[in-house]
Amino acid sequence: MRIVFYSSNSNNYEPSSFINTTYPDFDKLWSDFCSSKQEHQFFTVSQMPAMFMPSNTIIINTYDTKEFAQKILEFKPDLAIAASFWITPYDWLPLKDSFIADELRKAGVKTICHSKKTALLCFDKYRTASFFEANSFNHAPGLFVDHDLFFCAGNQQEVSDNVYKESVYRQLKEMEYPLIIKNPVGLSSYGMTVVNSYNEAYGYLNSKKNNSNRLIEKFLQGEQFGAEIYGHDGIYTVMPPFRLSVNQYGITSPKLCEKTGPVENPEYKTDELKKELLRLAKALNLNGYAQVDLIFSDDKWYIIEINPRLSGMTTTYAAASGMNFYEYIFRAVTSGLDDVELNEVINKKIPLQSEQELQKLSQAPDVLFISQIENKVAKQEREKGYCEVIKVRNDVLPSM
Repeated sequence: MRIVFYSSNSNNYEPSSFINTTYPDFDKLWSDFCSSKQEHQFFTVSQMPAMFMPSNTIIINTYDTKEFAQKILEFKPDLAIAASFWITPYDWLPLKDSFIADELRKAGVKTICHSKKTALLCFDKYRTASFFEANSFNHAPGLFVDHDLFFCAGNQQEVSDNVYKESVYRQLKEMEYPLIIKNPVGLSSYGMTVVNSYNEAYGYLNSKKNNSNRLIEKFLQGEQFGAEIYGHDGIYTVMPPFRLSVNQYGITSPKLCEKTGPVENPEYKTDELKKELLRLAKALNLNGYAQVDLIFSDDKWYIIEINPRLSGMTTTYAAASGMNFYEYIFRAVTSGLDDVELNEVINKKIPLQSEQELQKLSQAPDVLFISQIENKVAKQEREKGYCEVIKVRNDVLPSM
């Protein structure tokens, strides 16, 4: 078979501004993977930064969906697999990849990629919350605040009393605090705010920080986890969860989060979680990769959000499985991973390392994978980047 992995981007990207380093190198992993699957021919097509892709990837410079799909079709593929990644500020690349998938399917190419409906539902967290409610999934109760309506009196001279704003205030007074306020279409936990009282919520909504629609949800007290689901057409592999660390506000930080697992203790009702995530996958008709944020609170599992793409957890699962990363993601959506046993690992963010330090660290016997992203033009310390190290558990690494 001729198989193409593809992924798109919607943002400007300047390669000279970033240094991306991995150990093992993605080129070596790709070469080993292709050599082990000589019955197939593999190709990669992407837009910069071509996350998760080897350096011989065909880079697309157009944002036109049909042109992108046409480039893939030049390889005469029997199968195309969307390997969607993420960007700030909007986590909408799986939706863009679904447009490309539509064009490929029109041309008769079997494509593993989420549908537009699924990608859009997961991208918009308000739609996601409505889906949870309609399908009886445990989730945090919340309130959607339409930015235009909340501030409409300032633009409509006829309006002297903003009834919508008053309705928001009344609902806030009835909600159980603390609450978490987030952008319903933002990436991960970027820009999330925790408020502990009505006065704090009122102050936030009337501040300059409130510059778009907001989703206000009950802040569930409990342990935070993440898990991934792979598959399509009703056949899925649900991976055991990993515990996620939180910051001083009780929120997972994408640049500081520590992942440990897999967690399979009976006290966490992981069998029950697996059944519920399988139900979720079927209800969404997932077609590819998905990462799910979870909270275990009061002896129950709650689903927070769904990211229908590859994630930082994917490299963690691959390392825990002892498999080549590309072998892992290929099997995940073709033959499945139900027979794969995972070792206990820790994924930890540490400060940026020099090239010499990275090489030394990569030679440590317990280190399984290293990924470092350095932003050379960062203006703030928190934007400079981080080094992510996945290793067998127990050894201690320097903290951020």
